[in-house]
Amino acid sequence: MSVQNCSRSPAWVRAMEMATCIVLVVGLALAPGCAPPESPARKLTESEEFASLDGESPFLKAHMMNGSVYVLSAWRVDEGEQVVSGVGRLLNVNRKELDSGELEVPIASVAIFETNVLQEGTSTQSMTVLSGLSVALTGYCLANPKACFGSCPTFYAVGSEGMILQAEGFSSSVAPSLERSDVDALYRASPEARRMEVRMTNEAMETHVVRYADVLAVRRPPGGRVLAATAGRFYEVVGSIEPTKAGGPEGDCLSAVASFDGTERNSSADGTFLGAKEVVDLEFTGVPVGDVGLQVASRQSLMSTYLFYQALSYLGGSACEWIAALERGDLEMRRRFDAMTDALGGIEVLVETAPGEFILVDEINESGPLATDTAVVRLPHVQSSGPLRVRLRLTKGLWRLDYLALAVLGDPVEPIRVRPSEVSGNDSRVRTPLALLLDRERFLTTYPGDVYTMVYELPDDFREYELFLETSGYYLEWMREEWLAEEDLAKAMRMFLDPEGALRELAPGFAAVEADMEDMFWSSRYVR
Repeated sequence: MSVQNCSRSPAWVRAMEMATCIVLVVGLALAPGCAPPESPARKLTESEEFASLDGESPFLKAHMMNGSVYVLSAWRVDEGEQVVSGVGRLLNVNRKELDSGELEVPIASVAIFETNVLQEGTSTQSMTVLSGLSVALTGYCLANPKACFGSCPTFYAVGSEGMILQAEGFSSSVAPSLERSDVDALYRASPEARRMEVRMTNEAMETHVVRYADVLAVRRPPGGRVLAATAGRFYEVVGSIEPTKAGGPEGDCLSAVASFDGTERNSSADGTFLGAKEVVDLEFTGVPVGDVGLQVASRQSLMSTYLFYQALSYLGGSACEWIAALERGDLEMRRRFDAMTDALGGIEVLVETAPGEFILVDEINESGPLATDTAVVRLPHVQSSGPLRVRLRLTKGLWRLDYLALAVLGDPVEPIRVRPSEVSGNDSRVRTPLALLLDRERFLTTYPGDVYTMVYELPDDFREYELFLETSGYYLEWMREEWLAEEDLAKAMRMFLDPEGALRELAPGFAAVEADMEDMFWSSRYVR
């Protein structure tokens, strides 16, 4: 059986989707990822070529024709008996354990073998990938597994300081059923030519399944810019007004939010309730009559990452059943999944309509701790000149605010969609990455260390355009062995059924690591 035919088997596809209860979670498509020197070399071997299996791999996965999978350690091949044996587990299509211990696998029933061997590079960290059962993390992760680096696809483009991190795609799409599109501003991009390169990387222990990554180009007004708003709208910005006052519970914070410079306003989480709210009040003067919006450049802290990893820890071996329920379209499971996100909330934008009276206008909820995104919330039409007061209500310790300004809005505008014209990766086995990203019915699947460079042909007068990146897909988190030690289904259910209670229970634990979590998170980055 060829790899291509195997990947089209319905049982095989289902097996790939449900593999979240083992460490190496594979995507919908059987598309080998790139393997640079710093990443685990993932090798797929057809069953009839079993003699060429890489004996250096400490673990072997045997994907069966019926969709089940054997995960074996201390494995060996008996050519005479045509079997592979070892110590491990047999998991069914939904990744429930059927058997464990000393197991024998008939080679004739195997669709494909998978091995993974880490090839060391120049990184100062040493990491061993044990495909299927465990991941030995860096010392930083071992100190606190909830601080392990994690990310959705990260995108780099040329800015004033060279190739810089500009965006992270579909941050909240943690399962196939949660796939959604995501628009991020390439606000700091400054392409040097019409032919622009964007680099997409997988920098964590995750599987990324990318349906498309398109650039949206919107012509700027003379001397102005363009910002994305909610509901997929884009607005011309013909002027900006910085706040004259900005204050939070800590006092004046104007210097932190008055410019887009990487200096962020943030706060510590509440030590007794992670859902506790705070407000940041802004005042603007010299506001013209007309249409305005609040420009917000922000990213999340690591609180949401911590809580997601904690949920996986509590679910433990049941994580696969939880994901399977999502994939079956279980509405109750989806409601439970959303409960924690709803309890934390986004950045609520309120405007003062009478002295001391504020009304809610909209909410920003762009998840992800890596790249700062900038967007605009359209405010009610300004009827008369004078001071304008805007209030942000947000969860303490959850958001980092880089820039807040009042945007004087022009007309709504429509973007030009630019699809990639070239795509290249660092693994020749993926022969058609461009075709995968152009076909909306297919995916490009990437693994740790994978890097793809995408080329976009911008309009001739490319310097006159604001650029955005629209991505669609999902990612699958790899279960860490360290997380399994905390398996507690009662606590997991509390996170889903009583999120406020869980946020109180988890607050002291997060407070204990919050100060050091940022350093641990970035130091455990798999790809540097």
